[in-house]
Amino acid sequence: MRRRFTAVALLVAGLVLASGFPAVAGKSAYRPHLENLGFSTLGDPATGVNTEITFNPDTGFAYVGAIDEFTVKAVDVSDPTNPTLTDEEPVLGGLAGPFDVKVAGDILAASTQGPPFAGPLPELPGVTLFDVSDPSDPVAVSHLAGADFFGLGPFGSHNSFLWEGGGKTWLFVAGLDFISMVIFDVTDPAAPVRVAHYDNNYEDFIGEFPFVHDLFVQENGGRVHVYHSGIKGVEILDVTDALSGACPAECLLTFDDNVVGYNHHTGLLFGDFNAMESPPVTRPGFSHYIEPTGSGDVAWVGDEEPCGPPGIVRAFDTSELGAPGAATPLEEIGTIIENPDSATCNNVRNVPPARGENAGSLGNFHAFENTGHNFDVWGDDLLVRADYSRGVNVYDISDPTDASRVAQARGLNDGVGAYKSAGGGGGVSFPLIWGVVYDGDLIYASDIAQGMFVLDLVEN
Repeated sequence: MRRRFTAVALLVAGLVLASGFPAVAGKSAYRPHLENLGFSTLGDPATGVNTEITFNPDTGFAYVGAIDEFTVKAVDVSDPTNPTLTDEEPVLGGLAGPFDVKVAGDILAASTQGPPFAGPLPELPGVTLFDVSDPSDPVAVSHLAGADFFGLGPFGSHNSFLWEGGGKTWLFVAGLDFISMVIFDVTDPAAPVRVAHYDNNYEDFIGEFPFVHDLFVQENGGRVHVYHSGIKGVEILDVTDALSGACPAECLLTFDDNVVGYNHHTGLLFGDFNAMESPPVTRPGFSHYIEPTGSGDVAWVGDEEPCGPPGIVRAFDTSELGAPGAATPLEEIGTIIENPDSATCNNVRNVPPARGENAGSLGNFHAFENTGHNFDVWGDDLLVRADYSRGVNVYDISDPTDASRVAQARGLNDGVGAYKSAGGGGGVSFPLIWGVVYDGDLIYASDIAQGMFVLDLVEN
């Protein structure tokens, strides 16, 4: 195991990244079965339900959302064998969440969603911004929400993304209902400035529903691209001009003017999932998570299906994007397919005895227990995936047409009551991993019911 926070280590990592090569040497350097270095219940007792995890390598802190507690949890992981919870801070609005957390510099964003009626919190769902200049003690400084048509929408946001560029920090918010995306300048997180918005104009028989589930932002060749995944499939927007202050007022982004690549490969939210565009392969109700490779040549998109169908991550060729106004149809060039343990999904129960009081809240996740969830792409070579009850899986994606699994961790035990198999597997532990983040050596994994694991991927 390598220490990561020395000047030498950071210099070496910078040189490796600058060279365009991965930070690890090759398959022989991976642990096929990931070593569990450290674990935290993220509270005592751990009650779940934990969600997304993000990590700041400059401070050695990870942050995890907690749906039922409406909090963001700060975790000191500078000693990976002893991850330590230092603070739990409430979000300012929403009836469910945060479902997503992101960090950039001294700013943390936590996304909440839920019905816009009176509940335990006074604000509408949206995005709470925290000052994490003291990484151990997040301080909420503002909350972005809005029920009008051009606001975030009354149901808030499931996902957002923080990106630093041009001397500023930008927040990209995925909308759940009336609008697809809103962009804010959050350089001063206490006084966000709205600069642009986008509506993908999706309509089905229940009316307008421009649902975007996840987004990712990356600079490619001097252009800033937003990668969208949602009910319409995949869209990549060029927002360079919007971030440059080119618009005299708030920029209105459109498909015709800003989309540079797309594949509308999903079906209707309700209806025939196979009635949309070619190629004619299994289509989900929506595209779940999206992230490009470091070079930008490939975008990986995960489907979230109910338990039963295989969990699929699709690779799209994004090496030659069009210009704004001339979008390129994206070709699907490869897949990662993981078949579920059981077609009926009745052989796994994800509620350990020590968490019996939370069976109701955890039950909402049973439908997805054998499909994949979020992932983290490292350079052009690795994809580290949170696979719910299949644990953590790591894939070599250096050839996107022939990706292969190189490491995994399935038997993760929380130390306070193992998950049990309901049919003869007795004693086998099953995790329920929501999100993962990788730092070139260690994997930080958020388990919905258990807490947080620190796993070691790379051999000494």
